[in-house]
This record gives sequence, C-alpha cells and structure tokens, in this order.
Amino acid sequence: MFLFSLRLTLLTLFVSVGFCAWSQNANKADFKVVQEIKIIGNKTTKEKIVLRELPFNLGDTITSEKLNKTLDRAKSNLLNTLLFNFVTVDPVYFDSTNISIYVLLEERWYWWPTPIFEIQETNFNTWWQTKDMERINYGFYVVKENFRGRRERISLKLQGGYTEQARFKYKIPYINKKQTHGLNFNLNYSRNHELTYATTNNKRNFYRDDKEYVRKQYGASVSYDIRPKLYNQHSVQVGFANVDVADTIALFNSDYLPDGKSNLKYLSLGYGVYRDKRNFKSYPTKGFYFDFVAVKNGFGVLSDNLNLITMSSQVKKYWELAPRFYFSGMAKVKYTAHEGPYYLYGGLGYMNNLVRGYELYVINGEHTALTKMQLRYALLDNKIFKLKPIPWDKFNKVPLSIYLGAFFDSGYVSSNVNQQNNFLTNTTLYSGGLGLDFVSYYDAVFRVEYALNHLGESGLYLHFIAPL
Repeated sequence: MFLFSLRLTLLTLFVSVGFCAWSQNANKADFKVVQEIKIIGNKTTKEKIVLRELPFNLGDTITSEKLNKTLDRAKSNLLNTLLFNFVTVDPVYFDSTNISIYVLLEERWYWWPTPIFEIQETNFNTWWQTKDMERINYGFYVVKENFRGRRERISLKLQGGYTEQARFKYKIPYINKKQTHGLNFNLNYSRNHELTYATTNNKRNFYRDDKEYVRKQYGASVSYDIRPKLYNQHSVQVGFANVDVADTIALFNSDYLPDGKSNLKYLSLGYGVYRDKRNFKSYPTKGFYFDFVAVKNGFGVLSDNLNLITMSSQVKKYWELAPRFYFSGMAKVKYTAHEGPYYLYGGLGYMNNLVRGYELYVINGEHTALTKMQLRYALLDNKIFKLKPIPWDKFNKVPLSIYLGAFFDSGYVSSNVNQQNNFLTNTTLYSGGLGLDFVSYYDAVFRVEYALNHLGESGLYLHFIAPL
C-alpha cells in the first residue's frame, strides 16, 4: 500500500511539473489571434471561394513562428486556383496579440474566345521533323473561367483540321455549402482522316484516307469530386465511349479494337485520390504531389470482349535547397491487369509521359515506370515587368522567371504485346542534359533542353509544359 501511494504521489508530481513546464512554454510562445480577414480585389470572385482556400479561419490562433509560413501557404493556395495573377497576404496588427489579415487579389481575365492553331503530335519535336501542315488543328474555343464568381468553368470547343472535334465541358467545383463536393460534365465528338494503327521500331504507323473518315468517336462522362480538406481530393468518374474505325484498320492491325472489329462501345469507371501541396501547380519549386488512379474499361454490357483495368500512381517532391537553388524529383508507375486493344494502349513518349532525349520515339506497353530528377538555378526569380503601352491591368504586369537546370531521367516499358519490332520495349531508358526554362503569367511555360540518351543520340528539344 505504501509503495502504491508513493508511486501515485510521484506520478502526480511528474504530471504537475510537466503541466507547469508546458504552461510556461505556452505563455512564452507568441500567439496571434485572427480577429479579421479582409479580402480586397475580388470584383468577380465570391468571398466564400477565397475563404475556402485559406489555411486559417476567423478566430484561429497562430504562433508567430508559424505566421509567415501560414501566410505563404495561403498565397500559394489562392494562386493554385488559377483565378488570380497576383496575390498578397499580409498581417495588420491591432495590438501585440490580435491581427487582421489582408488578402489583396488581382483577378485574371476570365473570358477567352481564342482561336485554335495547334500541332497534333506526341510532342512538338516529332512534328518539327516533318513540319507536316496536315497535322495542324484550327478553329476556336470559348472558355468562361470563374463563371458566376464560383470558380466554375464552362468551355466549348469547335475544331477542324487533323482532328475535327466538338467538345463541351462544365466544371462545378462546389455544389454544397461546405464546398466539399463538386461535379464535372464532358461531352465530345471527333473524327479523323488519319490514325495511328500500330507501332514499328518505336515509330507510329499511320493510315490515311482523304475521302473517308477512318475513325469517328463520341463519348460522355460525369465525375463526382470530394474535397474534404484543402489539399486532398477524391474523384469518381463514369463514362461512355463509342469508336468506329474503317474496316481496313483491322487488316493492318487485328488488335486495334477487340476481336478485329471496327466498332467498340464500352462503359468505364474510374477512381482517383490526389494530394497536392505544391506552391504553384503550373511550375512548382516547393511542395509535394501524390496521386493514385484506377480505371476499369468494359463491363460486358456494350462490348462483350473488353476487360481492361489500369492502375497508376505518381509522387513528386520539390525542395528549395538555398536561395534560387531548387531540386525536384518524381516517380510514376502504371500497371495493366489485362491485355487490351491498341486503341487504349499508352506508354512513354507522350507529353508528360516522356523520358527526355526520346522525344522522337513512342514506347507502348502494358506496364510503365518513369523517374525524373532536376536541379535548377533561378537566373531571374519572378521579376515583374510593366508594359506601359498596354492599358489593361490584367495584362500589363508580366511576371517572368528563368531557370537554368540539369536533369537525369529514366524509364522502362514492359510489354508482351508490343515487344516485337520495337527495340525500346523491355529496355531500360535513361538520359541526361541541360535546360533553360521560361515561366510567365497565365501558366505559360517554355523550355529549351539539350539531352543525350542511352543510344548515344543527342538533340535540342522544345517543350511548352513544366518538366515535372
């Protein structure tokens, strides 16, 4: 009994001392209480849309140690909505404890009636080899960003040229008061006089008929999105697609569609989970990104012989090593549970799925792996240029960053279907090189890169998206 009482006394003393120490540290900590949030410059955007992106609420307590980091995070969150060109988040002190946070916004231009003039290729460098003007798309699209001031997006696309296309999209990010649930709708129709029916020596094989359309396709999809917190999102998508190809295609490649048919109708179901804490989505320098996506194509309802399941995941990490020095890395994998038709195959060699230095090749297959690493130095770090001849505020301030970098990429495509006549399949790919990146407003990115691959081939390549 004595020992029990002694232990209880010591435990009580320990807890008391610990509580006192915690209380002293808490008292020493410099807390700031958010008494007011003032939003300025949101002429179109609803205030609730801005408040949704802030990592704090009215009445929250923030330590002085974390205040600057919290305000920087708020700025990144708002920039990543792609609703604003410039964002400033600053504290205003009522006294040593209570603060007001001022959010100054400069909204983007939200109406975009834009002509279309684009190249339809795996990337710009493939087209530059031939400069084939028949692979140009032209037309126009009308986009209304931030529709109703609620971050909704409506787009209509009417396109001619290599791919004749009509497409309508409507994105509603929030359908409930808590702004945690959203919907996306998509309708599309397209047709081509030319298509890629197979791959030989890691080059695409084309079939063209100038009189008839060799492929017609239409489809629709709807997705239900859940964003419970600031940086996490879940998405479930249901889709329908119908594809018709010329009978000649089956003669060239009996695996283009299942069973050598010229028509494919199928339903799809997909699920994705995403976590995004990058400082700027269009060209990140700090932060983290992760996703996992699973898609089931074919349920035996419309097409009896389609059963294709794909799963993919990627991780990206960005570090600021020192002022102006940045390092980033990524890893991405895709697994295909069943062999599917060539029409639904992917691989490496397409835009973001690219080992630099292999821009002129296509490596299709069931399973893929891709890694990238890059070290960058900011020659110019977000310098703002004022274009005085332009009277409109949404266009006359141009931010510009220029990064000099070195990179190393590697990749692998595993395939039982496409290994014949494709020497880069089931082979480790790797490359390295130097690059110069230009980043400006409205998410504009331009890259010039020199790369050397494992085949000993080298070249200068141009790109218009962030490297990773």
